[in-house]
Amino acid sequence: MLAGGGRYNPVLSPDGTRLACHDTTGDLVIRDLATGEERTLLAPLGGNGLPGRPSWSPDGRRIAFSDRNRLNQRFREGYNVIRVVDTATGEASVHQPMPHASLSDRGNSGPVWSPDGSAMAFVMESALWVMPVSPRGAPAGAPVRITDEAADHPSWSGDSRHLLYESSGRLRLVARDGSGARTVDVPIRYARAASPRRDITRVHAGRLWDGTGEEVRTDVDVVVAGRRIVAVEPHRAGAGRTGEKLVDASAATVVPGLWDAHTHPWQYTYGGRQTTLMLAYGVTSNVSLGGFAHEGVRIRESVAAGRLAGPRLFSTGELIDGSRVSYSMGRAHRTRDGVRRTLQRAVALDYDFVKTYVRAPAWIMAEATRAAHDLLGVPTGSHLLSPGVGLGQDLTTHWRASQRSEYGRGHTPTGHAYQDVRETYGGGDFKMVITPFSALALLGHDPALARDPRVTRLMPPWDVALVEENAAQPPSAAVVRSMESEVALYRRILDGGGTLALGTDAPLTPFGLHLHLALRVLHRYGGLSVAQVLRLATAVPARLFGAGDDLGTLEPGKLADLTVVDGDPFRRFDDLVRTPWVMRDGVVHRQEELLAAFAPAAERRAGDRVDWLRVSGVLRREPCCAGGAFGL
Repeated sequence: MLAGGGRYNPVLSPDGTRLACHDTTGDLVIRDLATGEERTLLAPLGGNGLPGRPSWSPDGRRIAFSDRNRLNQRFREGYNVIRVVDTATGEASVHQPMPHASLSDRGNSGPVWSPDGSAMAFVMESALWVMPVSPRGAPAGAPVRITDEAADHPSWSGDSRHLLYESSGRLRLVARDGSGARTVDVPIRYARAASPRRDITRVHAGRLWDGTGEEVRTDVDVVVAGRRIVAVEPHRAGAGRTGEKLVDASAATVVPGLWDAHTHPWQYTYGGRQTTLMLAYGVTSNVSLGGFAHEGVRIRESVAAGRLAGPRLFSTGELIDGSRVSYSMGRAHRTRDGVRRTLQRAVALDYDFVKTYVRAPAWIMAEATRAAHDLLGVPTGSHLLSPGVGLGQDLTTHWRASQRSEYGRGHTPTGHAYQDVRETYGGGDFKMVITPFSALALLGHDPALARDPRVTRLMPPWDVALVEENAAQPPSAAVVRSMESEVALYRRILDGGGTLALGTDAPLTPFGLHLHLALRVLHRYGGLSVAQVLRLATAVPARLFGAGDDLGTLEPGKLADLTVVDGDPFRRFDDLVRTPWVMRDGVVHRQEELLAAFAPAAERRAGDRVDWLRVSGVLRREPCCAGGAFGL
């Protein structure tokens, strides 16, 4: 191992002697591979995710990468620009390819320096562009668009005459001048049909809540054949047949697999821990409401194929935004052609949800809604209440979160909602994914949660620091009032027939754990029954995201996703966080086995001088805006 503490986007220098990468806060770091010396070259211009992957100049003197600038100190949004730094002097320059234009995102959009040093390639308006540059990396002419199809992951041929890129699941090769584009015949869509599973598993549940009503049954067997439930029946001693696998949950409570209806896939940033964390906390399904599209597809397919331990993922792509963006996975647009390419890409990658973001104008929201409903058959939403309703979207992804519209907020600056908001959500046609951020403060009522091995062994150090800080003191009276006010609104919406699903916005909150804290807030301060609360994280999100026929309840014919609770949450709700094992798709995942795959945090942090609480703050919010509301 070359370095600890989190290193991302590693790229070797042309001569192979140095490694450029970013640390956890986005600083550009250069490491001399012979001596091991590491130095920080410069900090990012803005936060909200890492800068883009570095690209070395052919002589190894300079590095180019995408960064996000700031236009003022009131709003965090800016342009994804090209930043060039001299590795010897640290002198840096910033270049915008065209006025008011952004590189598409800070993930797989370049810039990539050509081997002959004469040009950079990048993705803008979801198309591939080439721009001539000087030896110092400054623009030496206008950029030229060389494709009219969605493009990602550009790379140069060794002679600088061709570019290879990915387009909606195909590898494409094009000449530098845009001529002769063709598909490269590489089987990147390889799939292998899985053999039908005929194994029979009988789960003996001491208590069972099937998600269909209020009743909790006792001494029940859930019989699973392969992936699906075939029977839910009273337990009879000796009822198992030859060849059945018996799983004992006779001292436990079994509920439908939990959902987190608002997450963002950052699996590589978490060192592979993200999906494991959710399973360990009983989450068997999660919904991405924004992330790098190809990473989402990778996780979705890996989990479905049984190659990755994690909850099933309902995936989307980048946040579809206007010309300025904040988060690294915000997809910037200022033209209709750019939006068209992005939505064609969404269809090709089979999004499960389409999300527009806070600077997307009405015409972008309308186009995204049309594509979601007519081409994909999936829901769509945003942060914007009134504009979303008017343009035919299905939901908002928060009650309170950042937005830039001049109208349409769901709350006042002091956190109150009025009759129109309650009525809009209360009819049931327009829905909300709720994300009670203040629930993190409940750690102060149960500090033992910070010592749980799922925290100390599975969480990255910045989340461990955040959990420990919040567990150190009980929530203040002001925070409790905020919780009470928020959940009172949710209760009124539910009483009016509204549809609410529970999410966490992780990784802005700790994966897995925060879902349980949010459930506690709803039960403790909202006056909701245990069954009402659990439905917000089981049956409701399953229906909302089009999976109600297969998931959300424990009934014959449905997929075998269930969460086992060590205790009885219907008598002591806090027991719900104790999830020794789950079954997802008919396969048992035990917490002890998930924990065994990772080193304890104490070992990982030995000798670590990093201020991880500061890192946590930098990761989650803009340094200028640490006191403000957030939400992704």
